[in-house]
Amino acid sequence: MGKVPISVIIPTKNNAELLEKCLSSLAKQDFRDFEVIVVDGHSTDATPKIAKKYGAKLVYEDFGTRGGACNVGAEHAKGKILVFTDDDCTFPASWVKKINAAFEDRDLDVFGGDDIIDEKKASYFERTLFQIDKSKGTPKHLQKRLRGCNTSYRKSIFSSEKGFNPKLTGIEDTELHHRLAKKNYKMRFDPGLYVYHKRRPNFRALFKRMFTNGMSRIQLIKHDRAFLSLMDVTPPLAIIFTIVMLCLSIFNLVYFWIWLGLGIAYFVAKSLFIATRARGFRYLPLLPFVLLVREFSFGLGVLCGVFKVDE
Repeated sequence: MGKVPISVIIPTKNNAELLEKCLSSLAKQDFRDFEVIVVDGHSTDATPKIAKKYGAKLVYEDFGTRGGACNVGAEHAKGKILVFTDDDCTFPASWVKKINAAFEDRDLDVFGGDDIIDEKKASYFERTLFQIDKSKGTPKHLQKRLRGCNTSYRKSIFSSEKGFNPKLTGIEDTELHHRLAKKNYKMRFDPGLYVYHKRRPNFRALFKRMFTNGMSRIQLIKHDRAFLSLMDVTPPLAIIFTIVMLCLSIFNLVYFWIWLGLGIAYFVAKSLFIATRARGFRYLPLLPFVLLVREFSFGLGVLCGVFKVDE
């Protein structure tokens, strides 16, 4: 079989520095029969200039969501295969070549791989965050393995299923893969297909991201209750428990010490579990604090999402 024309679609906004590294990496691919589409949310930095510098097709979107931006990119794509990634990713030279080879299987509809960090370039904070991903192992359901920054679709399938839900502010890839799985489309995950994906560089960025994730989870659950899981319930319940215990502490400090002891025990035990699973004991000094910020901000986002009035 001959080459399969491919469109690599990158949603972005005001991330010119990272976008340049992303496009520079794509320019070094072994496989050359592909186009690059940069979908810009009307950046005010050098994003348009960088896109043109690397010969990418530049289009604009007004949805303000990643899913909406990806759909716009798909509408402008000439390729039979749509490859979605993020502006903070870089790639092994064989990345597009592997995708092309996979779709020589005429029955394959969706193909994806992993997202890892570049250990040589990542900071200690980013490597600590990555230990959490490493400790999770392989998800049970295929649609949960596929990563938004490293998944490809036949354009005919993507279009017939109307792509991503543009109203979702996050986790739009999980929602699409859930729909595709229910219709028994052939999907495949290959851990050997990976991209280098940056993690959040500091606590502030981590808090913002996890808060948004919490809001997005509730938006997704309101859309389809099938997505509700223990993961969505535990962090907000912990925040409510904290508020109750601190209020009770006003009358009796015993409640404060119980709350503090349980909190320390939980985060230390979970950090040890993650470090053991990921074989990353050097990250133990930072892990409890990373977990605290992750779970508090996610739980806060969930609570805010519950009380947010849908537009």
